[in-house]
Amino acid sequence: MTSAESARPGNQSSIQRSANRRTTAVFSGLVVSSLMMGVGVSPVSAADDFGQVTGTVLGLGSDDQLCVYALPAPVTNSEPGVSPSSGQLQPIVPPPTEGPCADTPLAVESQLVVDGTYTFEALEPGAYRLYLDDPRPDESTVTGASQWVPGKVLKTSAQIVTVEAGASVVAPSTTAFPARSFNDVPPTLQFSKEISWLASTGISTGWTGRDGTSTFRPVTPIARDAMAVFIYRLAGSPEYTPPAISPFADVPTDNVYYKEIAWLAAEKISTGWPHDDGSRIFRPLSPVARDAMAVFLYRFADRGALEDTAAAPFEDVPTDNVYFKQISWLASTGISRGWTSADGTSTFKPYAAINRDAMAAFMMRYALMINTQS
Repeated sequence: MTSAESARPGNQSSIQRSANRRTTAVFSGLVVSSLMMGVGVSPVSAADDFGQVTGTVLGLGSDDQLCVYALPAPVTNSEPGVSPSSGQLQPIVPPPTEGPCADTPLAVESQLVVDGTYTFEALEPGAYRLYLDDPRPDESTVTGASQWVPGKVLKTSAQIVTVEAGASVVAPSTTAFPARSFNDVPPTLQFSKEISWLASTGISTGWTGRDGTSTFRPVTPIARDAMAVFIYRLAGSPEYTPPAISPFADVPTDNVYYKEIAWLAAEKISTGWPHDDGSRIFRPLSPVARDAMAVFLYRFADRGALEDTAAAPFEDVPTDNVYFKQISWLASTGISRGWTSADGTSTFKPYAAINRDAMAAFMMRYALMINTQS
């Protein structure tokens, strides 16, 4: 038995639930905002045949150049009982390849943000979602995707903006531009871009000191309870009511992360370990081993139908390893690259604890992989 959890039987979530989870995970990489009513924008009249949308972006620096894109938002595909305004977002595919307001497929219109405001003056009547692009050069290239990192495109509003002919509307919320990173994560640090993404998407908030500064503690192993929180937020913090009785004997219902850990169990992402009395335990404060991380992300992606890999991508993960499939999947998707030795072989170190900086890299690569899939 490895340091990871005992393998669960092949019971998969329903197709619909797994599709929803993967779709939501895409957009957790796209979404971060502090939702506030639009302020400081005075709507003006629009032409009779068109509509106008104005909005505000907060927290921009003097050198920031950003563009907001208006994308059509069909409202007919919402799930039963879900209002159109809370339906799933659609990514810009393919993403912009250069500077603010580059030609972008699917975008109806684009507008440069000037002094924190933007205005669409002549939008056809209809429903739109607004996306804010952040093409700042310090994070301009990741795995060949120029000017595109999950988290660089932020939704201005979770709601659909409805444009009427001859009418003006203020975007129902503004985007507060997120903090780039943490005080203990300098730009020269390995995985600094990935950690900045984790911060900008709200997946990690780090620790706030008495002086108001935030730290990430990048080389600290990530605990299993924190991992539950990260994955739950990566999924978009879905609505979920945890059960009155905990699925794990060592996670009481008043645990600060009970909801996230219970959700992990409900989604069958984590099964924990069997206890002597027949209950199951989660070990919330234990560090997450790298093989367990592979299992978590594999289950989160619902890759139950993945074909077996014949060759071992890592020297220290033989084909008879209980989690060979999951670790091989990490390698095949580029989520984990392991360590390359002088002789050209790669190792994964499956039983080593995964540090928080490496976890940021795993999650951003996962979001990028999902976002670029057709």
